[in-house]
Order: sequence, then structure tokens, then C-alpha cells
Amino acid sequence: MKSLIVLILLFAPLSAGDGQESKPAGKNISGVMMPGEELVYEVSWTFFKLGKIRVLALPSSVNNPAVAYSSIAYSDSYTLPFVDFHAISTSEMDSTLFSEGASLFEKKDDRWYRQLYFFTPSTRTYVTEHAFVKDPQSQQPLQPMTYDTLQLPYDRFQDGTSILYFARAYVHTQRAIAVPILVRGKAGKTNFYLPAERTKEKIDAVDYPIRVVELEGKAEFEGIFGLTGDFTGWFSDDEAAVPIKAKMKVILGSITIELKEWKRPGWTPPRAD
Repeated sequence: MKSLIVLILLFAPLSAGDGQESKPAGKNISGVMMPGEELVYEVSWTFFKLGKIRVLALPSSVNNPAVAYSSIAYSDSYTLPFVDFHAISTSEMDSTLFSEGASLFEKKDDRWYRQLYFFTPSTRTYVTEHAFVKDPQSQQPLQPMTYDTLQLPYDRFQDGTSILYFARAYVHTQRAIAVPILVRGKAGKTNFYLPAERTKEKIDAVDYPIRVVELEGKAEFEGIFGLTGDFTGWFSDDEAAVPIKAKMKVILGSITIELKEWKRPGWTPPRAD
């Protein structure tokens, strides 16, 4: 993207081989959402390999019927002298890919900073629970929890990981979309400019050029690791719309996120002519 880690940042079986027809313009949730899909990306800055992001699509919630899809993203830096970053981000989504709940864990020395997000649609109240815990599996906070409450002017929004799936579903629509987003307990907006321009990209994991569709946008918020500003992303030009490559702005400057591994039954990156 001209902006991931959202790191950020993932589903129907599909074979995307040579000569496949592109998806017509229009949103494409059923083609994108496939529980069990796993995508692994490598993040780089200039010549330095910074780390990896692993994004998994999970089954729908059995406890909340409003949750149709969910996902989890693991972001981990390599062992480097100038970067030490580890985060886990989850998202629960309704059938239209808008957020139903989220969480964020960030490693801070020998403990984890946990943020849990709760939204009450009837009052448009968004509550963030802050706590330090021993590890992401711990339920017991290491000190008293604190809370922030945010009153919203809207009742539908994206969070840090659901926005990735939303972009995939709409990347072929050939339109501009402004989407409310909540990240780290703060409100913002993501602007997508979707010319659906078809081109090709080359990545190390595939030995042929991949047919892609380009997305440009601007993140009007600050995400984890300082993610903000303009971004550009290239998605597979098929119904899966798998993110292939992205360029984004973070604290260090411009970073590149590139697909390295994937598990998605029946899918291979579509070959460009």
C-alpha cells in the first residue's frame, strides 16, 4: 500500500490460474471471506528486513450471533538493534465486515499492554479497557484496569484489522469510499480511492508476474508503530482479492509489506499475461 502493519493486516475456494476472468465491479464479501485462510507477510524498510505479519481468518463466534467473521493478526519484528515490536490484534465483524469488537496486545518489556474494545450501538458508546498482563493468555491484570469512554457520531465503523478485509471486498468497485475507523481507542477515517487499475507485480515468493488491481488511500489516524498517511496496495485480481504487496508510512518512514506464504484451499496467485 502508499500505506501496513495493519501490519497491519484476509475467503471461498477458488483457482486463480491463467486466463481467469476478473471479478466485475461491486463488493465481494463471499469471495473474500474464507475461515482458515492464513497469510504471512514480510515487512521491510529500505534494505532491512524488519519482521513478519501473520493474519488468520477464524470461524464465526458461537457466543455472539452478530459476529459473522473474525480474524487475528500476529506482528513480530526480527531480532534487530533498532526495532523490538510484538503485537496481537483481533477483530470480530458482522456480515457486512463492519466491526463488532476488537482487542490489541502489545509487548512492553516483560509484560503485555492489553486493550479491549466494547461498543454499545444503542448509545453509540465505545469503551476501551486498558490493562497490563503477564502474557496474552492471562486474564488477571497486573494492576488496576482503567477505562476510556468515547461517544461516537456513527454506529458502524472499522477497526485495525477488519479494514483489511473491507478493502479486499471493495477493491474492484471503482469508487471512492471514506470509512470511519477506531484504532487504539481513537476515532479516525480511512479514505480509499479505488480506480481498480489492473497491472502486475512481482514478489519473491512467486516465480511469475502476478495480475493485480491497485488501491490507493490515506489513513487519517495513527495506528500501531506509527502507521498513518498515504498508502498503496496491490491485491490479486480475482475473487479472493488477496493482498499481494503494500507500501505504507510508519515511524521509520516508508515500509514495504510483501506476501511470503499463504494457505487458502484452491488458490494460487493469478498469472499476468
